[in-house]
Amino acid sequence: MTTPAQIPPTLPPREPWGWTRKQRIGLGVLCTALLVILTITYVRRPARLDDHAVLVHNEVVLLPQRVNPNTATLQELSRIPHLGEALAARIITYRDARKATAKDGIVFRQAADLDNVPEIGKKLIAQFEPFLEFPEPATQAGN
Repeated sequence: MTTPAQIPPTLPPREPWGWTRKQRIGLGVLCTALLVILTITYVRRPARLDDHAVLVHNEVVLLPQRVNPNTATLQELSRIPHLGEALAARIITYRDARKATAKDGIVFRQAADLDNVPEIGKKLIAQFEPFLEFPEPATQAGN
């Protein structure tokens, strides 16, 4: 006769795909929390430049297709996809610091000039360049 001490302990039955009930519940809670955060972020997102019609004071306002970084406000620049408020503020700070010494007050003559702004690189410039416009190059008086 065997005593209870000699009976080997039995393991709970293994789940068919390797996750326990607690793990599945935890994963479900994490996925639900992520979905809620993403939904709130989407709903609260600011007007974007690729959204052509935006409600302002219950009136439909059409946004411009392109923005000049030499004259744009923080709100106009932050609407550009891939740019956001932080980088828009950096562009404005850089522009305002160099405007007095720039020829004709124009700091950015082409998209490559934005590479001088801290934390903006060539890859990022390539992403938001289609939304930017720059002043036409000045023609020489003799031509």
